[in-house]
Amino acid sequence: MNRQTSTVRNHRILIVDDDDVLRRWLRNQLEPRGFEVWEESQGDEALSAYERNGPWYFVLSDLYFYRGEKIKNGLGLVHAITVITPAQPMAIHTSERDFQAPVPVLIKPYPIGRLLRLLREPLQSLALPFG
Repeated sequence: MNRQTSTVRNHRILIVDDDDVLRRWLRNQLEPRGFEVWEESQGDEALSAYERNGPWYFVLSDLYFYRGEKIKNGLGLVHAITVITPAQPMAIHTSERDFQAPVPVLIKPYPIGRLLRLLREPLQSLALPFG
């Protein structure tokens, strides 16, 4: 599954989660703020989208996916993307409370403000206005 819209191309975000409702909620929160949201439901599709269209402004991935041949979880996706683009800003979101990763971790459920703070960091480092 791949959905995209035409907003600010420099602010493309790849959201990877097998939960359709959560992806839709994130899209509804981020698009009005000027982000272009792409959605994938599992890791193999996400890596393929990244290889075709990356690098991205930000990648947000769930920790676990229901299926996947090459990319079986969010950590695998983080590793694969880091090989392609070492400085790619990314985060993982999960409901596991004590999970640690080499990228920021958002514990579900989280307020949208917590994600927006992560998204501001790449914007500030690029000296772009935050919408």
